[in-house]
Amino acid sequence: MAAEKIVELTDAELTKVATETAESFVDSFYTALHISRATVGTYYQAAVANEADAKRNLPFVCWNGEAYFSGTEFQKEFDKMPYFFLEVQSLNAHILNPCVSREGKKSHKEAERNVTISLQVSGYVRLFERKDGPMRGFADHIILTANKDTSKAGEGRQWVIQTQNFRFVV
Repeated sequence: MAAEKIVELTDAELTKVATETAESFVDSFYTALHISRATVGTYYQAAVANEADAKRNLPFVCWNGEAYFSGTEFQKEFDKMPYFFLEVQSLNAHILNPCVSREGKKSHKEAERNVTISLQVSGYVRLFERKDGPMRGFADHIILTANKDTSKAGEGRQWVIQTQNFRFVV
């Protein structure tokens, strides 16, 4: 019996996965922050509790110094926040972990979704009004992971936030 072939991605393929995923995710997520505010909580992975240490629960969201441990919890607070307008100026993405699961992946698609991606996003934020008022800086660091809750038909978000640290820069 021949051993099953395990797919390993090249550095170029990993770079392509990080870049394409980051661009698509950032477009969708930052649009939701403006237009689809009620969907923001769906961009976070399902809550995973660490019974030994509650400070290690995932997802972990730090938004201007306030910590949240689920998309639902963050959504409740986000709904109370005043309107703000974000303009992304730069995006940097790279593969943080090229092999999340040690189980062999038999296809390129499985291998591409067996990674975590680090995103650094920065730009300008305008509080309260979209066109008036001073622009301030913002910095956002996001760790993306493949959404394990995606249906077999591919419905749902392909990538979700595992960890986020967002900060207005004043």
